[in-house]
Amino acid sequence: MYINDFFDSLTLLQSSYQFIDEDFFQDKQYIQTLTQDQLSGDILYQQKAQYYLIYKQEFSDQLYAYGLDDLYHYIDELFHFQITVPISQAIYLEAAVLEALYLYDHLFYKHFHNSLTHLLLPLPYLYNLFCGQIEKNQKAYPKTYMIPILQQLFMSRFYYFLIQYCYIRFQCQQHHSLTHPYHFDLLVQNKLTQYLKSKPIQHITDLTFLENIILDEYIQSLQNDS
Repeated sequence: MYINDFFDSLTLLQSSYQFIDEDFFQDKQYIQTLTQDQLSGDILYQQKAQYYLIYKQEFSDQLYAYGLDDLYHYIDELFHFQITVPISQAIYLEAAVLEALYLYDHLFYKHFHNSLTHLLLPLPYLYNLFCGQIEKNQKAYPKTYMIPILQQLFMSRFYYFLIQYCYIRFQCQQHHSLTHPYHFDLLVQNKLTQYLKSKPIQHITDLTFLENIILDEYIQSLQNDS
């Protein structure tokens, strides 16, 4: 089943790629992000890096620096994955994005994929990032909603998920450029808006007009087990 192949392809969405998150900041306060040459002598750090996240412990004025080089490298690696689709097959890319959104959304309803969803941001919060309304994420992510590097992290993982799905679903060609009538970012934002406005969805064909019994049955199994 192609869905199993898809999950197997998500090699960059593993627990070993867990970086700073809401749990990390439970007893910390984010200050800012600095480069090595911007660090002052009163900031403590354990490893030398090019980029640092500056924070302090609650009830303390001492500043600490968390090296971000591995995180930046990881984000660059995620954004390396792009996809090429012939103009004549653009409709399949649009359908695949909607299917990927449908699957992504339902992963948050099932405990089985907690190891994966712990690395992802639910669709409504991603939508807020797209719209530049990050303050709407404050209640759910009070410690981290305003940190730019984490916004990049969640967006890069989201795009990686979508592109891997499109590739596995329609065997598109992975490449460094995207051939499509309009920008992929705009396509994703439009389809995300369409998907959220259309919920709840009984069958994916209601959105794509392309039948996908395998996906519908998989989603149904998640709903039955939840």
